[in-house]
Amino acid sequence: MSAADTVAEMIEARLGRTVDPDENFFEAGLNSMALVELHADITGVLGIDIPVTSMFTRPNVRALSRLVEGAQEPVRSEPARLRPVGGSRRDVRARIRRDGGAPR
Repeated sequence: MSAADTVAEMIEARLGRTVDPDENFFEAGLNSMALVELHADITGVLGIDIPVTSMFTRPNVRALSRLVEGAQEPVRSEPARLRPVGGSRRDVRARIRRDGGAPR
């Protein structure tokens, strides 16, 4: 059984009916407390660590299932290669901007 199936079953068990994958949790009949409890169930049963706020930012079975499946993917075992920092201050700032960070 996939993580998506497990998530769908947990939600359907709470509601006592099947749920369309794109149906909003609140429109389906869940409230904030039910979503917090559902978060505890999902993280406990599947052994994953997702923020409780994800229950609100991914408000349907399809979106939440994608997050859960992504949380179960193996983490890269090799660390990212770090490049030595050198050069002038201008070169370092350019490298930071290019890599997506902001100079401090």
